[in-house]
Amino acid sequence: MAHPIPPLNALRAFEVTARLGTLARAADELCVTPSAVGHQVKNLEDWLGLRLFQVEGGARRLTFEGERLAQQLADAFGQINLACRALSRNQTSTELHIHVTPTFAIRWLVPRLGRFQALHPGISVHIATSARPIDFDRDDVYAAIQFGAGVWPGMTADLLFKEDVFPVCHPRLLEGDRPLADPRDLRGHTLLHTYHRRGDWARWLTAAGVPASAVDPDQGQTFDLTTMALDAAEAGMGIAITREAQVRDALEAGRLAAPFQRDLLRGEGCYFVSRQARRDEAPVKAFRDWLLAEAAAGR
Repeated sequence: MAHPIPPLNALRAFEVTARLGTLARAADELCVTPSAVGHQVKNLEDWLGLRLFQVEGGARRLTFEGERLAQQLADAFGQINLACRALSRNQTSTELHIHVTPTFAIRWLVPRLGRFQALHPGISVHIATSARPIDFDRDDVYAAIQFGAGVWPGMTADLLFKEDVFPVCHPRLLEGDRPLADPRDLRGHTLLHTYHRRGDWARWLTAAGVPASAVDPDQGQTFDLTTMALDAAEAGMGIAITREAQVRDALEAGRLAAPFQRDLLRGEGCYFVSRQARRDEAPVKAFRDWLLAEAAAGR
């Protein structure tokens, strides 16, 4: 028996409001009135029996539950959109749909994407982000940037760069009353985790030779997205653990520091993954070649 779900109009109204921040902007996108959007969001809150927004000083902010639901709905509606585009007869050969993790998109890909558009103005790039691992058999995905060992059945994978995984923090944590001079010094600090990579701290501490009795790998705060954990680290809230490409710019700018040896946990790589049948399509090949050149320049 199918489980009931909330009204789709209410889910869509909430997702757009969460993404755009105000009822007025959501109303513009949905072509309805702000009061209609507010009514739909209230219907969803009543259906769920919890608050998704809180209003402070006239500003509308997502609650913790609202943030979790907004992320999941953004992924779901993005998948629906891509599935419909894939079936549309009007889809042109100059469109390129790429799946990327949100943090890699925000902190590496998007800041560089203008260079690709300058080289290939006729290719329209559509980026879909999802924090959950992609299932290439289940999802309608024909190109993605993924982290892993380089093996995805039925797909081709081009290595962009190998990735170290290591802790990062605000530079001021390198000094002060509890300086981070040795990995065991993490005992007195808050560890920042990412939901879909909860095991990274345990793996890194093991690689650093630190037993769980010395530093609890599960203590600290957990965020849905790595970029949120990195923002918290930049604010001095604790120590995050991440891949090099996602923090290279922040390290060079001095917003973050790497307190320990950076090559203790190795093996994963960043790959451009594509379906064999689409590998040589002009937009896919152009984007792959550009990615390989950008990665080489970064090394």
